[in-house]
Amino acid sequence: MVRIFRGGVLDERFEGSVVVIGPRSTTMTGLVRGDLFVRDNSLCDVTGMVSGNLLAERSGKAVLHGLVTKAAKAAGGDLEIYGMVQGDVVNEGGRLYVDKGAVVRGKVVGQTHTSPLPPPEKPVTPAPAVAPPPSAPPAAPPKPPAPPGP
Repeated sequence: MVRIFRGGVLDERFEGSVVVIGPRSTTMTGLVRGDLFVRDNSLCDVTGMVSGNLLAERSGKAVLHGLVTKAAKAAGGDLEIYGMVQGDVVNEGGRLYVDKGAVVRGKVVGQTHTSPLPPPEKPVTPAPAVAPPPSAPPAAPPKPPAPPGP
């Protein structure tokens, strides 16, 4: 069974996988007996327990303060570990930070950051080039006065 969660507080016991999507942040204080997927520009603060894998996918961000009994992976998303992971912590094309107070029983695999992750940078759309307004043709320099004639 899979549940789609679109933000708010997930404070219940759920059997099966949970997918967190959407722009609203989620606080997971309950128990997920399965995998927890965080994706699509969503933020999930996990203070509860996941008895499965935690995956930060695509553009999602997971912040773990609780417990994950299997692996925690940054698979294209952001993952910050402050709690406990009983399996491996893996960076597979995302961004990963493991706090010095975190407990990881498995291996930490892949590139890690040395400080908490900043929010992802939004792509900057260049402003359209503004052409100067059309102007009158340049004026000809003034002619010198004609010399007096006979």
